[in-house]
Amino acid sequence: MSAEPMASSSNSRVALFIAAMLGIAVAICLVVYFGISGVWDAIATAGWRGMSAILGAYMLSLFFCAWGWRVLLIEKHSQHRGLLFLWARWVRDSIGNLLAIIPGAGEAAGARELSKHGLKVSVAAATTITDMTTEMMSQLIYTFLGLAILFVYHPAEQAAWWAAAGLGIATIAVAGFVIAQKNGLILFLETLPAKLGFTRAWDGLSDSESVHAAIQSIYREKGAVSASTFLHLLGWLAGAAETWIALWFMNHALSAGDVLSLESLVFALRTAAFIVPWAAGVQEGGYVVIGALFGLGPDVALALSLLKRAREIISGLPGLLVWHFSEGKRLWQSRLAASRK
Repeated sequence: MSAEPMASSSNSRVALFIAAMLGIAVAICLVVYFGISGVWDAIATAGWRGMSAILGAYMLSLFFCAWGWRVLLIEKHSQHRGLLFLWARWVRDSIGNLLAIIPGAGEAAGARELSKHGLKVSVAAATTITDMTTEMMSQLIYTFLGLAILFVYHPAEQAAWWAAAGLGIATIAVAGFVIAQKNGLILFLETLPAKLGFTRAWDGLSDSESVHAAIQSIYREKGAVSASTFLHLLGWLAGAAETWIALWFMNHALSAGDVLSLESLVFALRTAAFIVPWAAGVQEGGYVVIGALFGLGPDVALALSLLKRAREIISGLPGLLVWHFSEGKRLWQSRLAASRK
């Protein structure tokens, strides 16, 4: 391998690290500027009861997302139970939330867990890619619902028109991604490493298997794709419930419609700023700016963001540790088997 790809990879990691540090600095500055005491008071008001309720809402969202992933399996693989996908989704979220400086690491780890528990590598990769697609489609629907509510109850807000323009661009991007998948994007990516003389992109994939072919098989099952999109939408709505619960425990409850608008627009911002690891600073600024449209003070908005960050750590750290132990065990077993040969 030449030095140029290695240098490019190193530069990308440096850029991501700088983006993460700048985002964290922005978040800290926001908290300091609007008052540490006010933010802390709002968090303290929610307390551990509030955090427990937030975790419960997250678990519901996790269940819907895992189920949405599971329904994409073609019939002959139906022996694989939902608990496997629940575990894989937990790993995927844990790594995605806590190790977000490595783009796509969560999705790759989730697919690996599926392949290590009996699924073919091609099927594990295909279901993961398709699941990411249905999740994006469901987010578009979710954001559209939030935006429609914002237009109905706050028609004078200029931010609604900017959000509508952003939603239009996102819709085009997702549609393009779906079309590209159906017209050979994954097949091109599968064969590209071999054409360049590198190792295959999908470790363990035989010549008789194809991620592209597996994806096409999934897309032919239109009912499964629709069900996955719907289940992911329920997952997004459970995420909005998480926000409603947090605000209720902080004594700043909003209506369900306002919460849906707030949450959908903030997550649209997070998605648009995917280049910034952890959406550091983007999420906090989003809650402050968009929360103001619904009467939330900056201290409450920042406290809400920090509560959600705390939930990510509390739910993600155990998943990260169990996954790390599992990977370490596999590595030890493989080395032990190799030493016996």
